[in-house]
Amino acid sequence: MKRIFHYFLLTLAIVSCSNAKVSVSDKKFPPISLINHFEYFSGGHEFNQLGTAFLLKYKNDTFAITAKHTLAILKPDSLKNLTLENFIKVWTMSPLDEENEIVIVDKLLNENKNESLKTESLYEKDWLVFSIKENRANVIPLEFREKPLVKGEKLYVVGWTRHMKEGNQRVYEFEFYKTKGTHHLMKKLIIPEKMGGLSGGPVVDEDGKLVGIVSNSEFSLFTMEKMLTAVGTVDLKDFLDNYLNK
Repeated sequence: MKRIFHYFLLTLAIVSCSNAKVSVSDKKFPPISLINHFEYFSGGHEFNQLGTAFLLKYKNDTFAITAKHTLAILKPDSLKNLTLENFIKVWTMSPLDEENEIVIVDKLLNENKNESLKTESLYEKDWLVFSIKENRANVIPLEFREKPLVKGEKLYVVGWTRHMKEGNQRVYEFEFYKTKGTHHLMKKLIIPEKMGGLSGGPVVDEDGKLVGIVSNSEFSLFTMEKMLTAVGTVDLKDFLDNYLNK
């Protein structure tokens, strides 16, 4: 029960107290979202599928991205460090509606065996970056947005919640409120009934440019509503620059 409770906390199972409409946006994007799937080395595990992911094109390479706190949910307390070693044998990603279109990830590029997944800083850089071993998915890799966000502009989360078993990717609408630390706070406009499972999914602008990754939620005393938070792309871009310049 404890792990179920933590799962709901970490995967945004809280619906905003705002006047957001529970529905799906009319905005359309080409296929860009994926679902994480796991094959473990041994033992029984609670999750074989968890969280949303996407591909990111940067410079001359393409990477697979999802939320770091997904790994914190998957791993038992005794193994709460940032590595897949001796835990996950194969990590794949695929669209929910096209499970044969898989991406097989290769190395976890931001692996750090000394980093604990139990610290309060887990969400500061809430992303996992993978190189890609094989890509058989017909999804479009995203690219970074270069210009800053403007308060009030519309943003979109693309993917599936964990309650969905089939169908095309869904699009949900948000309004950019402000940037706080490493995260963008977004007011909820058109959202699913339950948001768990969208963690790690892409947050894009009107043009489909990446502005963030679904991370957590936060209650604002100024607006008196619970907002979705997306970790921004500044640190991710810096990490990729350092990796590609090695």
